[in-house]
Amino acid sequence: MKKGNKLIIKKIRAKIINKDFLKKHRFSDKNFSRKRKLPFTLLILFMLNLVRQTLQKELTQFVSLFSDKKVKNITKSAFCQSRMKLKHTAFIELNDILIDEFYTNNEFNLWKGFRLLGVDGSKLQLPTSKELIDTFGGAKNNSEMIVPMAQSSTCYDLLNEIMVDSVIEKYEFGEYNLAIQHLEKSKENDLLIYDRGYEAIWFLYYHLIKKRNFVIRMTKGSINEVRSFFESEEKSKIIEIKSLHESSEKQLKNLGAEFKPFKIRLVKVILDNGEVEVLATSLLDDKKYPSKEFKWLYGKRWGIETNYDHLKNHLLLEDFTGMSELSIKQDFYANLFIVNIHAIISKDAQAEINIDKKYNEHKYKTNKNLSLGFMKDKVVNILMSNNPKYYEELKNLFKLEPVPVRDGRSFPRIFRTSKIKFHINKKRSF
Repeated sequence: MKKGNKLIIKKIRAKIINKDFLKKHRFSDKNFSRKRKLPFTLLILFMLNLVRQTLQKELTQFVSLFSDKKVKNITKSAFCQSRMKLKHTAFIELNDILIDEFYTNNEFNLWKGFRLLGVDGSKLQLPTSKELIDTFGGAKNNSEMIVPMAQSSTCYDLLNEIMVDSVIEKYEFGEYNLAIQHLEKSKENDLLIYDRGYEAIWFLYYHLIKKRNFVIRMTKGSINEVRSFFESEEKSKIIEIKSLHESSEKQLKNLGAEFKPFKIRLVKVILDNGEVEVLATSLLDDKKYPSKEFKWLYGKRWGIETNYDHLKNHLLLEDFTGMSELSIKQDFYANLFIVNIHAIISKDAQAEINIDKKYNEHKYKTNKNLSLGFMKDKVVNILMSNNPKYYEELKNLFKLEPVPVRDGRSFPRIFRTSKIKFHINKKRSF
């Protein structure tokens, strides 16, 4: 185990068993004050154990492997009562510890001194529940049935595959508002990369107020200067924004900011399919940041799309274990923490794969789906025990069946009508 990852695991383990951590993330002083079958620490670990089968089967298996031998079983009802005492913020704090430690004690990749952070939102389908419709909102599917939905957003380190920040909110919550929450957790050496849908001029200006750099894909209909640049032969141009629409100035005022004229750079890139796109950026120096590099730079944003695919199709992010607002938030933040644990172990395994496959025709990478499956139960051993063998055993499993890296592939985004994907009462029992 690399020293950096060893420190991460050590700090997380210490935090999970810390009494102050317990007190901070319980709803009442009476919660977790007595000896129960499912105490605070075991509850946390159970919820981090990739619960995907029926709850009762998961609980029975978990107890047989990790609980006190005096405890023969824990009922689904007992678990549901225990989880109602636990704030979802416990998983957010654990994830913050992992992220802080990763960037403090690990080597990580940068581009010209920047962390490359992709930001994007995604709608999540929730279990069918009136409470969830009332809390998060919903949308009609083809049968006119209202399906509970939530809006999520992620800020993702594109070069290091770490989820720096994630948020789940009501379905109607605007992606701009979620992106601003990510911006507050970013740093001055971050370059934030956005797709279309984040091109509001007030949003660009707010980045400059916060001393953050950006690359944003623009549409022809955004502002006149962009429209003219699309039609010109120029590859790069600096323009000055001298005024804002009244509604945009109002947005800034709501954020406590006042508009002043500012400059941005427009860069033209030609995609592999021949389509011409225009990027707006705060990187004005065309010598330090040549126009030819922006196609690659914007192309890295695809990493957040593949990460969402990983979350929804491998992790099964929308396969929630409860039908209350609290259970949705617990599952959401617990799963995203596990994804980051998976990422740091993958990084260790990848370094060894690179050596093993050094002379192969293709580069190879860890198999995300397979390696995620290997984490079941084993991640609990890692977080419970000081014995490094558990980490090494799991890391070696991550190296099995690596997949070849084929650069330049792209896949169209598929939009599906809303229908129930996961049923609370129809979870797999095997």
